[in-house]
Amino acid sequence: MSSSLRIVHVITRFVNGGADENTLLTCNHQAEAGHEVWLVYGRDWTERMRGQLDPRVRAVEIPLLVREISPARDLAALAGLARLYRRVRPDIVHTHTSKAGIVGRLAALAWLPAKVVHGVHILPFTSEPFLKRIVYVLLEKLTALRTHAFIDVSEGMRDLCLDYGLGTNDNHFVIRSGMDVERFRNARPADDISALRQSCDGAVIAGYVAVLERRKRHLELLQAAMPLLAKNKDLFLVLAGDGPERPELERFIRDKGIGERVRILGFREDVERVVAGCDICVFASQREGLPRSIVQYVIAGKPVVASALPGIERVIRDGENGFVVAGDRLDGVAEGVEKLMRDTGLRASFAAASAATDLSEWDARIMTDRIETVYEDCLTGFGTSLAPGSL
Repeated sequence: MSSSLRIVHVITRFVNGGADENTLLTCNHQAEAGHEVWLVYGRDWTERMRGQLDPRVRAVEIPLLVREISPARDLAALAGLARLYRRVRPDIVHTHTSKAGIVGRLAALAWLPAKVVHGVHILPFTSEPFLKRIVYVLLEKLTALRTHAFIDVSEGMRDLCLDYGLGTNDNHFVIRSGMDVERFRNARPADDISALRQSCDGAVIAGYVAVLERRKRHLELLQAAMPLLAKNKDLFLVLAGDGPERPELERFIRDKGIGERVRILGFREDVERVVAGCDICVFASQREGLPRSIVQYVIAGKPVVASALPGIERVIRDGENGFVVAGDRLDGVAEGVEKLMRDTGLRASFAAASAATDLSEWDARIMTDRIETVYEDCLTGFGTSLAPGSL
């Protein structure tokens, strides 16, 4: 992009999550490219994420921007964003995640010259009760009227949006959630994972990388895996991540007496080395965009067992490099792990197929360059450089 832009990114939380990492990379790349970049986030943020921001990115906390529904706080956050937009006068407002997407796009009515882009990382309302889902959909439809472009992390997310009447095929663009691809391709196993392997002859290590929060279904996965753990004394499960569900998970592990076989590793800066040390990788979330962890598993050349999620077919080919388990059958995830555990030839075949999968589209530079292409076309009019629906 030839000229410098004022860009305001808005996200509800700035913590150790996939959408947050995506936003961090985008902000830093744009600041490096010479744009004036602002990042607005709510009360929930971590020093780690703040510390990784390029110093040229102007970080603004609006404490009343919260994840849960709270009409008074939501209106106050909307007013705060509206004031900031009028002061900054952005060329682009780029919102991320559902709550910030609604509040941030409504606030953009205060500065009409801005072009508004919304990043669709997940559609959380799809699993809500009927009446609550109707309210969310109405709000999404309302804010879609103030949205020039949607950036979807997968074709599945795009298709869900279109199914609900959110935007049109002409203003949806699929851009993969970028990361350092080489970091996962060439990692060595973490020392503690190697030590765990050495503690048991013939050990098989299954790993799950995800924030310890309700929708990731760690507890349900542990419950489904109990018979498998009882039958296979050489199976170990490691959970890399931290979050609000950790105390409950620790209680379950302690009460069931499986602390030697199931390890909560907490948040890891060396997550690529954790993945490198695993024989099988799992993902059990109920609702999600296309998770970065699944992409990282495949880049690392691992066989994967995962619940069916929108767009997962782009990364996991069922029966070739992993098993995709439909519906809520977490016992099916356990069954997939057992098949791979018992059949070393199948495990090796799946691993080779993952390693051979071309996921270069997830390179961080490709992501940020394509986002700028969307911005450029928002400002100059679609049709100059973009094909609708995907990039």
